[in-house]
Order: sequence, then C-alpha cells, then structure tokens
Amino acid sequence: MSPLSSTKSLIWGLPIFFVLLAGFLIYVNVRENILERSLRENHALTTGTVVEIDERGVKKRDRITYHYTYQGKAYAAVRWLFVPEEWKSIVPGRPLPVAVDTTDPDNSLLLLYRQDFEGFHLPYSDSLKYFVYPDER
Repeated sequence: MSPLSSTKSLIWGLPIFFVLLAGFLIYVNVRENILERSLRENHALTTGTVVEIDERGVKKRDRITYHYTYQGKAYAAVRWLFVPEEWKSIVPGRPLPVAVDTTDPDNSLLLLYRQDFEGFHLPYSDSLKYFVYPDER
C-alpha cells in the first residue's frame, strides 16, 4: 500500500468514524430520554432491596445493585450514584421504594434521594428521612 493511498484511507476513515460515534451517542441519549419519560408517565411503586454497593470510581459514583419484584416476577437492576460512606453499611438489605415502568418492568429506578421522589411528585418517605438524613428527624 502506497503512502498516498493510506493517507486517503485515513482522510475518509476519520470522518466516517466520527459520524458513527456521534450517531451512537445520539441513539444512547435519545433512548435514555425515552426510558426516563416512560418511567415517569407509567410508574408503579414496589419495594426493592439493595444487594451490593460497589465503589467503581466512575465519575466518583458507586454501582448499586438492587432486586425488586413486580407482578410476581423478580428483577435485578443497577443504578449509578454517589453513596456517602456512612450509608454503605446501612443501605444494603434495607427495603427501599422502587419506581417500576408498568409498560416495561425492566425499566426501574431505586428511590433514595429526596429529588428522586420529587421527580415522581411523591412525598419523601419518613423512614428514609430517619436513616438517610438523621438530622431531619
């Protein structure tokens, strides 16, 4: 392969790569927005349990694995968010509310922070205030 043909390949290859990358990122963003909107419009509440909290360091967020049941079927999901160190021994095993998309039960959100509840126009749970924000008792 001559240097000229490899330069032409590079000139055509880079724009194609960036177009494909941009298309993929747009697809992921649009899909996330559709899933989030569907969850907010078609949600039901159930109870879930945090199984594991892994410190992954992705943007200083932890990976929370939780299980929940909806209409008799068990599901597992993951949520990435910051978990204060003092919660890491309290949260696992404790029953917590989970919003489940009634049209797609695999689409869910573990409700832990006050803003999670506000996003669904739900009152913040008194039991969560007790162990999550002990200064608000």
